[in-house]
Amino acid sequence: MIVLRQRLISGISLAIGIIALVVLDGYLATIEPPQWFVYGVNVGRWLCNGAISTALVLVMTLLMVRELTQFAGQLGYRPLRFETYFFAAFLVVGPYISFNVREQTAWLYDESWGMLWLTIALGYVICAQAVRRGTELVIVNVATTMFFIFFAGGLAGYLTKVRMEEGGSAGAVLFLFSIFVVKMTDVGAYFTGLTFGQHKLIPWLSPKKTWEGLAGGILIAVLCSVVVGNLLEHAGLIRLEGVVFRRGIGLALFGLVMAIFSIAGDLAASLIKRDAAVKDSGDMIPGMGGVLDVIDSPLLAAPAAWFFWERIARIGIES
Repeated sequence: MIVLRQRLISGISLAIGIIALVVLDGYLATIEPPQWFVYGVNVGRWLCNGAISTALVLVMTLLMVRELTQFAGQLGYRPLRFETYFFAAFLVVGPYISFNVREQTAWLYDESWGMLWLTIALGYVICAQAVRRGTELVIVNVATTMFFIFFAGGLAGYLTKVRMEEGGSAGAVLFLFSIFVVKMTDVGAYFTGLTFGQHKLIPWLSPKKTWEGLAGGILIAVLCSVVVGNLLEHAGLIRLEGVVFRRGIGLALFGLVMAIFSIAGDLAASLIKRDAAVKDSGDMIPGMGGVLDVIDSPLLAAPAAWFFWERIARIGIES
């Protein structure tokens, strides 16, 4: 009971802090940005266009990289730490930069930049391995480094893309709404499993997860997506114009997709922690563990959220 109380206190406090920052970010997008020029760049416009949300994702990503590299050290692996931080960080910040410069240089915005950055990262990591460590555990070190770069930075970067591609205050709302549906999957699964759980999902991987909790999490996610999504549309905070929304299935589909990827992300984090022989990724957040314990579900769901809002949701919208 004490653990549950601490988890609730930490979870609510963290949620309030994140919501406050993203709401502030959305508000700044609605005002006239100050004209603060530094070397010809209007810094004020950049600060009012997604800077807070991007900084939030970046901090979470860097803290997660710290936890992952600690896991690797416990297992005897030696990922290249500086390179992991550096390349993961730019995968998060990259969409923010490209969207802020596309009005002046539209050619700079392209989906291929992320893949190019990963290619550069791989080349640099191989060279760094050769210079510093020679042939010592090349495959393990390079593979671990690249996995952490992609897992932490590549996936988290899609949270930035969700915020930036829609733009304005609507981008901040979609950012929060997507995370909300993911976390409601966690909440629904936790309390449904606690109340009705009888049949273990994957006992050797996550002993407390049950099939009943899985079903409850999916149901809660779909309900929250439909109810809150419609409220946001009626309030004029988001626009639901595509074919899938006109047919009345769009929000339910989004909730289902988020729930599936949320559960997959949670299990992926459990697999990593099981390999490192730890229960929690850290003790930074009382009652909840580390940053990976908090962001594991949104991490894998982020690319799916971006694809839904920027591709599926736009089907049937005239450009």
